[in-house]
Amino acid sequence: MLTATRLRYHFERLLDSLSPRRRLLQRLRAKWGQPGTKEGFASCRYFDLALDPAECSVDDRTWIDLELPKVFSVLDSTESPVGSQYLYRRLRTYVDSPMQLAQYHATCQALRADVATREKIQLELSGLQEDEASAQLADTIFGQAPVLNPAMRLLPWWSLACLTALVLVVVTNLSVWVWLATLGINLLLIVRFNLPLHRELYGLRGCHRMLCVADGLARVPAGENAPAELTALREQAPQRARARARLGWVLVLQGPGIQHLAVWLNWAFLAEWVAFVYTVGRLNGIRAELASTFALIGSLDASIAVASYLEAHPDHCTPMLGECRTLELVDGQHPLIADPVRNSFRLAARSALVTGSNMAGKTTFIKMVGLNVIFGRTLGFCLATRAALPTTGVMASIRGEHSVESGKSHYFSEMEAIQSFMEHAQRGECRLFLVDELFSGTNTIERLAAGRAVLESLGKSSQVLVTTHDIELQEDLAPHYDLYYFQEHPDVEGYFDYRLRRGRTTQRNAIRLLERRGFPADIVASALAYSEHYARMTGSVDGAQCMSHSAGDASDPTSSQNP
Repeated sequence: MLTATRLRYHFERLLDSLSPRRRLLQRLRAKWGQPGTKEGFASCRYFDLALDPAECSVDDRTWIDLELPKVFSVLDSTESPVGSQYLYRRLRTYVDSPMQLAQYHATCQALRADVATREKIQLELSGLQEDEASAQLADTIFGQAPVLNPAMRLLPWWSLACLTALVLVVVTNLSVWVWLATLGINLLLIVRFNLPLHRELYGLRGCHRMLCVADGLARVPAGENAPAELTALREQAPQRARARARLGWVLVLQGPGIQHLAVWLNWAFLAEWVAFVYTVGRLNGIRAELASTFALIGSLDASIAVASYLEAHPDHCTPMLGECRTLELVDGQHPLIADPVRNSFRLAARSALVTGSNMAGKTTFIKMVGLNVIFGRTLGFCLATRAALPTTGVMASIRGEHSVESGKSHYFSEMEAIQSFMEHAQRGECRLFLVDELFSGTNTIERLAAGRAVLESLGKSSQVLVTTHDIELQEDLAPHYDLYYFQEHPDVEGYFDYRLRRGRTTQRNAIRLLERRGFPADIVASALAYSEHYARMTGSVDGAQCMSHSAGDASDPTSSQNP
């Protein structure tokens, strides 16, 4: 016997099977607050094509070093390629106006709260599916206009000749083989030249679909807190009508019920190609309207994706932006760590030197700072309970490259990055730099000397967050750098608590990790003794003594060797 619950379940299943809209709503609700699952195909096209040289953006090295491709993938729960490309550009482009950033964050929060409006927008956005026509939109609107060669300009005349041949075959005694010959020539032309036109035709079809989606979005009711993009789309309806008229026959051939007929018309008269020739010449006249529509749709889609991300990360804040060199994060967290340890710090017109063992959390910490600065300057929020950011971009050198192909060593790659930092600092283009293990690709003495000189110079005009194992730099850089460190915690599982601590450290703990990992006791003892020997040679005995005490009494295996 079926219960009421079972009956309702089967009834809803029946409705789902009959209603694509219900199925789509279920999918939208299931992915709300979840990480994105896209592969990021062609997400950078809008950014690459519409990049304004006057805009300040996240450079390629920083984008890679801070793992922003992974961050973007998590953020990207958009419905369309347009939204994905707009979100990518948004995440890479700094916004100088605190008011604009606050307004964008408020829009995302409003979409997060207004479920009905958000889902209506998403239902309309689903019309821009993940296919070639939609992915090609950025190239069609912002890329180079297609160039018609002389042969292409003759297509309308050849199409007229094909039509004339058919008419003559029907109304006169002209042999049908004449018309069949035109079909054969058309088939050869299609096989030979269809591929170069394929992308352009798909782009124009995508424009048609985008205009239809924009019309649907313009009909979504806009309440008091509705996104401003909906109002703008309603106001731009006349411009879209003009753009649709300019697209002309390309749209007619894509109308309902005519697609199959279009295949035969294209074979008989090259109809699609002729429509393309007539349309492409008028494309430049409507690019401004298409670009505005692209941006408005992309902004809506991206804002909903950001709102979904904020739903999954409720502990965030709107940062305070200021011209002064104040950088503060309270309970800052890394976006790629599921259960992050939160750390707080504040720099007022000073830099930070962060020391500690491998795996203690130094690199993750400066990446966390850099990502939150980028979030705050592009999307208007930080993953922290309170944040204050300077109005500057951020540049990072987190991982060195050793390229066999280019012949660049690790040290040479570091030099290139640091030289770029200094040039940007001198021009005032960037005043915040993240450096992980500066000049780690060279020997100890030169690393300390070059590192101190570079960091002193950068610290005078900019803020630098630098990690290092060289605790000798603490005393040298103290006039310009606040000192922080990470350390082991033997009572914590994993041996690290990932807590940022203020002040100096004298510990050198790499050998302790050997012991922790179960290396043979004789190797650990020898390593400790060798470290004390090398520390005496470089004049740094405190750290070695600290390690020596932790291992008990160990004989010095260097006493019988020539150092």
